[in-house]
Amino acid sequence: MKHIQFLMKDKWLFLFFLIWFGGMFWIVSERFVDAETDPKAYFALFGAVIFCMFWVLKTFRWNMSSKFCFTDFAAAIMLCAVSQAFYAILQKTGVCTSFGTFPVCGSFDNPAGVASALAFSLPFCLGLVGHRYSCVRKVAWASIAIIAMGVIVSESRSGILATYMVIFVFFVIRRKCIRKLWMIFPVVGLVAAVVFLYHYKQDSADGRLLIWRCTWSVIRESPWIGHGIGGFQARYMDAQADYFKAHPESPYVMLADNTQAPFNEYLGLLTEFGFVGGIVLLVGAALLLQAWRKHPYGSSLVAMLCLLSIAVFSLFSYPFRYVHTWMLCGISVTVLFFNAYSPLQSVRRIISLSATLCFVGVSCFSIHRMQIEMCWRKVATCSLGGMTDEMLPAYHKLYGELGKNPYFLYNYAAELNVSGHYGESLRIGQECDALMADYFVQLLMADNCKQLKRYEQAKRYLGQASYMCPNRFVPLYELYKIYELQNDTVAMCRMAEVILRKPIKVESSEVHRIVAEMKRYKQGMKSALLNGYK
Repeated sequence: MKHIQFLMKDKWLFLFFLIWFGGMFWIVSERFVDAETDPKAYFALFGAVIFCMFWVLKTFRWNMSSKFCFTDFAAAIMLCAVSQAFYAILQKTGVCTSFGTFPVCGSFDNPAGVASALAFSLPFCLGLVGHRYSCVRKVAWASIAIIAMGVIVSESRSGILATYMVIFVFFVIRRKCIRKLWMIFPVVGLVAAVVFLYHYKQDSADGRLLIWRCTWSVIRESPWIGHGIGGFQARYMDAQADYFKAHPESPYVMLADNTQAPFNEYLGLLTEFGFVGGIVLLVGAALLLQAWRKHPYGSSLVAMLCLLSIAVFSLFSYPFRYVHTWMLCGISVTVLFFNAYSPLQSVRRIISLSATLCFVGVSCFSIHRMQIEMCWRKVATCSLGGMTDEMLPAYHKLYGELGKNPYFLYNYAAELNVSGHYGESLRIGQECDALMADYFVQLLMADNCKQLKRYEQAKRYLGQASYMCPNRFVPLYELYKIYELQNDTVAMCRMAEVILRKPIKVESSEVHRIVAEMKRYKQGMKSALLNGYK
C-alpha cells in the first residue's frame, strides 16, 4: 500500500491532526457573531499555516527515519468524527441540547454541518477496515456504525444519501466479480434513494424544487460568466418575487421562504461563475478521475470516496459553507495528485513554499478580520442590551471595515432604525439590499420609509417583501397600517379581506394577533354600515 509521507514522528503529527480536525469540528465561541462557524474557520486556517510550515521544513531540511503514514491521518479524522456522532446521538436522545434551532446539530448551527462532517469523514474509516491489525479493523467497523447512526439521527437527507453512496461504491469496488458494474449500481441506487428521501420530507423537497427553478432564472440572466461572488444572495429573492408575481396561484406559495443558499452547490457555482466556471469544474473532475485511475488503491481510494461524498452532498445542500469541507476536499485532491504523479523533490519544495506563503498571507488578513468581527459581536451585544445610542459611533467606525458585509449592513441599519435615524437607516438598508436581496431588509426599509412619511416607497418595499414570501402576514399587515395612516378605508377593507383569506403556514402568536385585529376591524366596519342604514 502506498502511503502519503508526512512530516514528524508519528505520535506528534497524529496529535496535531487530532487537534486540528477536532477544532474544525468542535470549536464554538460566543465572541463571534457566527459562534458556530467562524471560530472553526479561523482555527482551521491557522492550523493549515502550521502544517504547511512543517511541510516546508520537511521538504527543505529534514531527513527522518520515522515517517507518518496516511493511516494515522485517517485515524485522527475517525476519532473526531466518532466524537461528533456521539454528541449528535446524545442531542437526539435529549441528554444534550444543540447550539442551533434544530434538535440535532452537533457543534454546528445546522444539521447540514454535522451531517457533512460525518459523511465526509466516513471514507477515512472505510480506509482502515483493511488494516493488518484486527483491533484496528474492529474499531473502524464500530466507528462506521456510530457515524452512520449520527448521520441518520441528524435527519439530513443529503448526509444520508452521501453516506449510502460512499458505502455502496466502496463495497462494489472491493468485489472484483461485480466491479464492471460499479457504474450502474450506484446510479440505480442513487435514483432509488433520491425517490425515497423525496417522499420522506416532501414539502421540504418541493421547496427546494422552487429554489432550483428560481435559481435557474437567475443563471439565465448571465449564463456564461455569472454574477460574481455573492451573486446568488444579491439576486435570488428578487427572482423568487418575480416568480410569484407571474404565478400568484402557484402550489409553491406555502413553501416559499427567505432563502440565502441554493441548496445545490453546482447551481450556486453557475450563478456566480456561469458556464465558464462549470466547464472548469468538469475539467478538474476529469483530471481527478484520471489521477485516481493511475493509482486507484490505498489512500487514493479513500480520497476519491471523500470527494464522491462531497459531490453527492453538494447536490442537495450547501456543504462548502463549512470549513471542514474545504479542508477535506483540498487534502483529498492533494492525495490523489501526489499519489498519481509523485512530483520531484524540487517540485515538492515549490508547492510547499507556495502553499505556505499563500496561507500566511491569508492568515495575516484573517487576524485583522477576526479582531473586527469580535469587536462587532461586542458592539452588537451591548446594543441589544439597551445601549443602542451609545454604540452607534462604534457601528460607524466598523462600517469602514465591514461595509461590504450584508449581514453587518443589516444589523447597522436595524440599530439606526431603533435609534430613530430613519434616513441613515434607509441608506444603509439600500446598500444591504444591493448585496443581499432579503425579505427582512425589505421590511426594514419599508418601516424607515413609513417613519419618513414616504408612503408610496414603503408600499413598494412591502409589496416586494410580500412577493418574496407570499405566505407571510407581516407585509400585508404593514400595508394595512399604511392605508390606515392615509385614511384609505377602501384599501384597508381590501387588505383585511386578503389577510383573513390567507391560509396560515406556521401558527404563531403574531399571526393570531394580526388575524384577530382584522376580524375586529371587519366587524367594526359592518357595525358602522348597519348604524348608517338605521
